[in-house]
Amino acid sequence: MPFPRWTVSTRILASLAADLFYRLRYPFLSVLGVFLFGTFGYYLLGHGQVSLLDSIYMTSITLTTVGYGEIFPLDDAGRWFTTVLMWAGMGAMVYATAVVTSFFVEMNLGQLVREQSMKERIAQLRDHYIVCGASETAQHIIRELYDTSQPFVVIEMDAQKVEHIKAQFEDILVLHGDATEESILEEARIAHAQGLFAVLGDDGRNMLLTVVARYVNPHIKIVTECRDNNLINKFYRAGANYVVNPAFIGGMRMASEMLRPRVVTFLDRMLRGQETERVEQAVVEEGSPLAGKTLAEAAIPQRTGLVPIALEMPDGRSIFNPTGEERLEPGTAIIVIATPEQITKLRAYCRKA
Repeated sequence: MPFPRWTVSTRILASLAADLFYRLRYPFLSVLGVFLFGTFGYYLLGHGQVSLLDSIYMTSITLTTVGYGEIFPLDDAGRWFTTVLMWAGMGAMVYATAVVTSFFVEMNLGQLVREQSMKERIAQLRDHYIVCGASETAQHIIRELYDTSQPFVVIEMDAQKVEHIKAQFEDILVLHGDATEESILEEARIAHAQGLFAVLGDDGRNMLLTVVARYVNPHIKIVTECRDNNLINKFYRAGANYVVNPAFIGGMRMASEMLRPRVVTFLDRMLRGQETERVEQAVVEEGSPLAGKTLAEAAIPQRTGLVPIALEMPDGRSIFNPTGEERLEPGTAIIVIATPEQITKLRAYCRKA
């Protein structure tokens, strides 16, 4: 399970209390105004013969409808004033009650707690992924990230799709908003993210998102969907690291099913099957114990139980079936078939000591 269950923290309760106070400010001022109106009214009607405490007492028993009776004689003006005060007080109390009921019932307190808890969890994310969109393509991405226990957050502006995603994936982190807006990307902590998927279902919006994301975080890795082949180069110039055309991928897949079915079956099992193993990569960092060693000297099988099947060198060369003599310079990507536990161990080995 990639996400912990939400809990109610002191900060969440404080935020809800502040929200409630903000909503009650006008009802509170109306009740206070009626109370002061009644207190000073009775005090003036007493012509100096009534104390301020008596005026407060008369106002209180009138507004609360206790009705103990007059504690000092009232003339016709006093009774007219009391009548107005009772109706004004009743109106103010009904207004305040309606606002409180709206907050706790219509606004769904449980939902507010969950949203506040989710925002707290998003605020703690680092080295995570951002999936922009909840289209059919995006849902496959979300499923893979979820199944492999990767930290990620989804941004979607369609409320129905947001609820659909929440129903499919327990405790998933979802922000309701427009992913092309810089503010929502910052809420998703794009400055601390390692990757972003642009799958908004429209090439124009994906292009805008790529430009905005690259501007906000110049170092983030961006993978974008592109349905028009004529726009691929423009996506790269806009800042995308990888551009994927679903139609091209689909065509290659169909051809491969016919020409090399066993290879496709094997890759399916590694990429989207029920097995825990996946084709994964770990990048050697500057200062890692592996940096500068040959693949044989690194002893990766002995330390992690994994056998490297390929290397992606810093200069872009790909080496398949490495012999062991290859030197692991910083930036070298080691390709393996691994379980989540094994790749976590290998990535820790590749990090700076």
